[in-house]
Amino acid sequence: MNFNNTLHKLGFTPIEATVFITLCKHGSLTGYEVAKLTGISRSNVYAALYSLHEKGKCQLSEGETTKYVAISKEELLLSTQREMSKTIEEIERFFPNSIESQEPYVTIRGYTNVLDKIKNSIALCKSHLYLLCSADTVNLFKEELIAISHRCRIRIICEKDLFINDSITIYNRQKDPIGFHMIIDTKSVITGDLDLDHAQCLFSKNDSLVRLMRESFVTELEMIALKVH
Repeated sequence: MNFNNTLHKLGFTPIEATVFITLCKHGSLTGYEVAKLTGISRSNVYAALYSLHEKGKCQLSEGETTKYVAISKEELLLSTQREMSKTIEEIERFFPNSIESQEPYVTIRGYTNVLDKIKNSIALCKSHLYLLCSADTVNLFKEELIAISHRCRIRIICEKDLFINDSITIYNRQKDPIGFHMIIDTKSVITGDLDLDHAQCLFSKNDSLVRLMRESFVTELEMIALKVH
């Protein structure tokens, strides 16, 4: 990942990110020197430096000429951790109560968004998780599956013999599953495609769809059992 993108996530504007990285690389610099190195107009550079100083991301070195010094990596990490902890506390305290959504299903698009939805759904699982997908896809969620395996019964169907831990049961389907299918606590389902360029999934709490997917999953298990015996 580009470090500029990381800084954007922390609230830096594109110009602020470029100026900050320039200070990190070159040490203390005047506004004129930053403008010369970056090719950004001096007015925009000075506006960015003022903003970075206000945010505590750079400091002033007073002398014959004013120079700017970026905070260290360690300071940026510590201040970011404090800010994130405070933000998490505020979400916990002030997130508004909402009525339960009655939508039959919602669609999530984009690889990262789909991945996050699946990981969050696994983390929020309380008792049962059923998963049908490729072995490579299972490995994307290994950390999350291990984290809930002490409290949840997890059954996975994929095309390879996998082992994650003793608490997770994995069945070999012997052919590649099509798409991704997951049932959470027999209350909600996620089904879709994790293709890198065209990922999308459907999330639903619809009773009929949950029941249909569960019956399909049970049928898969019965077919696997017949082949074994």
